[in-house]
Amino acid sequence: MSPTTEIRTSKLWTWNTLLRDHTRFVSILPTYLAAYVMPGYSLPAATIESIMVTMNTINTCPYCTGLHGQLARMAGVDKPNPSDPEVLYAAAFAHESGRGSDVDASYNSLVTKIGSRRAQSVRALCWALLWGKTTGNTVNNARNKIFKLQWTSLRLVDLFVLAYYGPLFFVIGVLNVFLLVTPRIPKFVSALVGAVLWFPQALNIIPLGVVSIVLKLGVV
Repeated sequence: MSPTTEIRTSKLWTWNTLLRDHTRFVSILPTYLAAYVMPGYSLPAATIESIMVTMNTINTCPYCTGLHGQLARMAGVDKPNPSDPEVLYAAAFAHESGRGSDVDASYNSLVTKIGSRRAQSVRALCWALLWGKTTGNTVNNARNKIFKLQWTSLRLVDLFVLAYYGPLFFVIGVLNVFLLVTPRIPKFVSALVGAVLWFPQALNIIPLGVVSIVLKLGVV
């Protein structure tokens, strides 16, 4: 499918975008972890959180706002610098949900400015935040419709995402409460936090990602 006809991932998952994007999410997991801990790929905590906060400006997710808003504060980020190449790429990615010629052009520019390895890390972080915010918004959408007794408007994909990812995002919500009172932390601790948070995300993404690869025949 050409970039001009690709369906853009919106605020909520559909079956098509859920399965399609999970083939990508599972493939970027190693680079996502490398962005925190691997020499040559790892990025400063302030850069990582600037990317995440920028990504969350489109189709904002409350879970991501709480988590990365506080992690950004703890990393000493008041507001992302809009002229940073990583932030410029994250903004382009967020507006186009990671697909299309504008994102490709922005990525090529990013590689020129910071190198291929770190650019791969930036891109993986953007995909990770796309997963997080779309999943969080879908979880909340399903939960709110259930609480408001709007059962006829619930989609099967809403119920599936709530059942599959709801427990993980409940834990993230609880973690966000604790982060409110957590002080600024050293850089190595920030990297450790990112690596620790990677594991429960990976454990949830991998099974659905493998199923998605089979159903989508590897199309990402």
